[in-house]
Amino acid sequence: MPKAAALLNIDAHKFRIWIRTFGRLRVYIDYKELTTKDWSYPKVQSLLRFLLLQHQSIPLDAVLERIWPNLPDDRARQNFSVALHHLRSTLEPHRTKHHDSNLIIYKNRQVRFNHSLVLVDRNLFIQLSREKIATDLSSERYRALNEAMVSLYAGQLFEDEPYQDWCIRERERLEEMYLMAREELARLSLEEGDPMTALRHCEAILDRDPLREVAHIILMKAYVALGHRTRAVNHYHQLTRLLAEELGMAPASTIQQLYEEILQH
Repeated sequence: MPKAAALLNIDAHKFRIWIRTFGRLRVYIDYKELTTKDWSYPKVQSLLRFLLLQHQSIPLDAVLERIWPNLPDDRARQNFSVALHHLRSTLEPHRTKHHDSNLIIYKNRQVRFNHSLVLVDRNLFIQLSREKIATDLSSERYRALNEAMVSLYAGQLFEDEPYQDWCIRERERLEEMYLMAREELARLSLEEGDPMTALRHCEAILDRDPLREVAHIILMKAYVALGHRTRAVNHYHQLTRLLAEELGMAPASTIQQLYEEILQH
């Protein structure tokens, strides 16, 4: 995370708490990773995961509905109070009065996680993506921003809690941002005369999304650039079968046109 933070002019080492949300949840305090022994029970981590996705105050009822949906209100509120206490104790072990926490603020039945006090990979990832919008596509910085995004993405958001409805949409959004970053790196690599790297990026993309059109196009072009026209042709036929089986359709016209061009040379 420090390299990604540096690209955004953020000093990672001023934060005592680092949190990784891609793949499994991992929390570091003063550079030491918390272990399962440091967590009182699973719902404490669930509460943290949910709060990490909120960038403004959220009503307590919304928290209870997401984390304790099957409990009566009084039981759910009691569980929340216990989980909040344990979460504050875990993240701020040196604070003696956890109800005065500046990290997790609970007031007037509203809960807010103070993101300014924590370095979170998801937050860096989103900032890097936003930074790309104002960056020249041919610049070294543009490549560096995409590389940093790919480096941060260690797996889907909260893979260790895969069935929570409240994070599915965000998980899909971040996955799409990651795939787009890899596509840009594949495109840049091909344009810069490095088809092997372009091929590697495309293979990583298609492992996650086998039907992604742009990745198939760049991959076929990379094969041609490497002198493997037969592989490019074979890949087109594999894609044709895949699309027919999965979607009952033929490849897009851009891919068909590329295939025809490859056959003519």
